[in-house]
Amino acid sequence: MKKTAILAIAAATMLTTSIGFAAPLTDYSAGKTSIDLTWRNSDVKTNSTGSDGVWETSFGKKYNLDWGITTGLGNNFAIQYNGYNAKTKDTLAWSDSDETGISHITLKTQELNVLYKLNKNVSAYTGLVRLKADESANVSFTDGSPSATESYSSKTKNKIQFGLIGSTKLAEKTTAYAQVGVASSFTNWKIGLSQEISPNLEFNVDYRGLKAKKIEYESEGERFDVTAKGVGFGVSYKF
Repeated sequence: MKKTAILAIAAATMLTTSIGFAAPLTDYSAGKTSIDLTWRNSDVKTNSTGSDGVWETSFGKKYNLDWGITTGLGNNFAIQYNGYNAKTKDTLAWSDSDETGISHITLKTQELNVLYKLNKNVSAYTGLVRLKADESANVSFTDGSPSATESYSSKTKNKIQFGLIGSTKLAEKTTAYAQVGVASSFTNWKIGLSQEISPNLEFNVDYRGLKAKKIEYESEGERFDVTAKGVGFGVSYKF
């Protein structure tokens, strides 16, 4: 495991002694379930190194939906599925003497995790995370040739990740939260606040950061890093 991953786990260990995972399901009794929906404004950046140098692009922010479901299995175990599509606005990606490219990118992640409750505040988890990026560009040519649309898809990456989650009450109906997960060339973290608005419903505000390295286009063979960060507003329904 890389040094950054070790540091992330260490930071999470210290953090979750006092705060925990976003609106977590703390009751892992069999059948207990939480459904989470978050409307997130994602700031996405890519960084790549090719034969023509280093390219770094900041794409326009766009709201996207995070979703997840956690279900208790009993005996301090739970299973969890999360999905996240960070899709950007159309942005000027490159411009030179020959052509100009306006493009957008989508970073898709899916997680399937098994959670184990260590104590009333902290849980550990491990599972599979799947990563895929897609880019679509409208290219205009300075020589007057008709514009063209170019589409690129990355190879799908499947990684085993490890992480920590937890929770603590700041007030009777207010919970602070955080999460950190790491895998090879991948980090995923979240911090925020949750407010109970009815016995089974909570409102959440959080900030999430995700970075995937060495994503590779299927056709081009080019590798790039992609980072997505942003504030989210959502609800958790527990039953």
